[in-house]
Amino acid sequence: MTSTPEIGPGPGTWYLDPLHSSLIFVAHYLRFGRVQGTFGRARGQVLVTGDPARSEVEVVLDAASVNTGVGARDAHLRSADFLDVDHHPEIRFASTGLEPSRRGQHSFRLFGDLTIHGTTLPVTLDSRWVGESPDYVSPDDTYGHFFSANTRIRLSDFGVGDGGEVPWGGRLVGDTVDIVLEVRLQNQDPRPFLQQIGHTA
Repeated sequence: MTSTPEIGPGPGTWYLDPLHSSLIFVAHYLRFGRVQGTFGRARGQVLVTGDPARSEVEVVLDAASVNTGVGARDAHLRSADFLDVDHHPEIRFASTGLEPSRRGQHSFRLFGDLTIHGTTLPVTLDSRWVGESPDYVSPDDTYGHFFSANTRIRLSDFGVGDGGEVPWGGRLVGDTVDIVLEVRLQNQDPRPFLQQIGHTA
């Protein structure tokens, strides 16, 4: 009988690779539209244990790095009307557990506490291991694993404003926000390379 091959990162510390990860949110805007944005600066570590269910994940986003492609809109999102980054500079996720999922091959549910705008609430990320490959720049000493994950939150649960009413009804920003993550983890701390190329993570 053929044994099932091991998948996912082996035991040890793995690091979020911000250069090859996309931390995306999608929200309703002006009632009828949809707008997509990202957070450009993030750091994170995953401690993988022999029992995957006991592994630990911690990711921190720089709230001021929000980017929707429109400078004036991004400045408004950083203001006290929304994220209030002067008083709440970080968005943080810390895992509390995980379990297998039946949503597809290599799928799992990642549970954790999400902190936005100074409020911490439990969330569940529907997650999937996508694949693995050596690093493009340093294939001899750096190896990476790719994951996809998604969840949905309500801004009002975290005390984040919606920008107020618009004249044609509804609110400037919808309360429901979809979060879509395409993440690469690697076995080497990325900070030395990020500093070398002038990238602030």
